[in-house]
Amino acid sequence: MTNNSTPLLSICIPTNGIIELIFPVLESIYAQSEVAAELYEVIVMDNGDNSEFKLKIKEFAKIHSNLVYKETDYKGFLNESESYKVAKGTFIKFINHRTKLLPGTIQYFIEFINKNKNEKPCVYFSNGVIKKIKGLAEYSDFDSYVKNLRVWSSWSTGMGFWKEDFDRIPKEKEFNELYPHTTILFNERNKSKYIIDNTLLLDEIQISHANKGRYNLFYAFGVEYPAILCDLLRANAIRTETFLSVKKDNLKFISGLFLDFVILRKPCSYDLSGRKESLNVFYVYKKVLRKSIVILIVRILKFPFKILKKICTRG
Repeated sequence: MTNNSTPLLSICIPTNGIIELIFPVLESIYAQSEVAAELYEVIVMDNGDNSEFKLKIKEFAKIHSNLVYKETDYKGFLNESESYKVAKGTFIKFINHRTKLLPGTIQYFIEFINKNKNEKPCVYFSNGVIKKIKGLAEYSDFDSYVKNLRVWSSWSTGMGFWKEDFDRIPKEKEFNELYPHTTILFNERNKSKYIIDNTLLLDEIQISHANKGRYNLFYAFGVEYPAILCDLLRANAIRTETFLSVKKDNLKFISGLFLDFVILRKPCSYDLSGRKESLNVFYVYKKVLRKSIVILIVRILKFPFKILKKICTRG
């Protein structure tokens, strides 16, 4: 791909340089040889200090002319927004550095771009996590879009957006440090069409929570994320009903985290400090605790049925 050509698709992969994760992801991309290299670019934005990774990715880039490797001093999740600034494609798709592309996924994105490049609807690729949506769902307003995304709007993996929309964000705009993708996801509020595409396109490499982020978990989901939703409510971008609906969905999610990492003490790399204070801002700490116990009871009751199902399947 020449420097002057404009690809249809930019695949942005922010990373801190974990070789065991990102190279299987890159291999899943370049295995899809049915798509011409000039139709897409791959941007790897590295804010890590792994010298072995830096050498290996530079050698990898020599083989693939459409791979762009950049280093940045931006720490944490802001690495993500920096990768978008480098992208040249008509459409930009975020890919987590531990999420492999299933066969045919790049072609799927290319076809989506060609079909929608005139209207340019907002889209979120939820990858099968929203059980109530089969395939693709369309909405005519921003409020319905946010309501049906539910707590998954906190999840950057589904992000995909038009470069034209990204370029409309003011240069001086500061991206949210914990959820930089929401600065883009919630910026376009007056489109005529919003899409949630729940097609299974990605395969996450499973790793232990002991090797994930080091951010303050309950501040992130108990304070910062609800505050972002609250800003939408104050701006009259969403209805009170939508705010309360997503907030309630987030409570269930937080309670599951509380059960796993506080009550059951499963290993994790997250910062769990100040959780009582954080969970008393938009929620009630004791209510989170009670809901966590309820989730535990449900899990225990479901366990024998899971074992029985496995036995029957094997039989």
